[in-house]
Amino acid sequence: MKTNLSKILYVDDEEINLINFREALCDRFEIFTALSGEEALVVMEEEKEIALVVSDQRMPGMKGVDLLTRARELVPDAERIIITGYTDPQDIIAAINEGHVYRYILKPWTEMDLQVTITQAVERYHLKQRNQELIEELNQKNRELEDRVKERTAELATTNQTLTAKVEELERARYELKTLRRLLSICSYCKKVRDIDEAWLPIEDYLHRHADVMLTHGICPTCYTQVMKDMPAEVDQFLGKTK
Repeated sequence: MKTNLSKILYVDDEEINLINFREALCDRFEIFTALSGEEALVVMEEEKEIALVVSDQRMPGMKGVDLLTRARELVPDAERIIITGYTDPQDIIAAINEGHVYRYILKPWTEMDLQVTITQAVERYHLKQRNQELIEELNQKNRELEDRVKERTAELATTNQTLTAKVEELERARYELKTLRRLLSICSYCKKVRDIDEAWLPIEDYLHRHADVMLTHGICPTCYTQVMKDMPAEVDQFLGKTK
């Protein structure tokens, strides 16, 4: 039957210690036990969500520090505690350096001290798990944000291309208007030009409006010859009448 209790694996070659450990903690944790390092490895292969591995140091065959070193590979997220009945500093140093243990417990342990140490180790495991979950959530949000930024950037690029095309189209239209590259309706008699609003404008006004051109007036040689050749006689006639 599945349980929501945190899983603890306790390894000791003395069965009475396994019984005492289970009795002290079974109401708060799901306890797995093993009489040797080899049995513990089997448990770790089968149970991947172990929060804590507690191992006696001096056992026949595989020592506790060697087991905890293997535990780092099989259940890397689990906390590790070494229990030893010896105060040999070499054992403690080896446990810290090789097994990367969270803490060590000296035998004989008291039930109160054991519960406090185990509880703190399990809480540390869950804090690390929650921290990892938060990091993954943050990474996921960052990935989603990056995707939205890329999508928005692509939209802006498309919009920019559209606007650029519109600007180019308007520039072409403006150029065509300025250079009058279209058919114009012009009156055959008064020479006024029909504008886009159907108004008829003098050619000077039309050019000024659409081509920003101002006209000055003069007279060409042909017109001068035709118009001005009779001007002196007309002037004399006008002057004579006014005398």
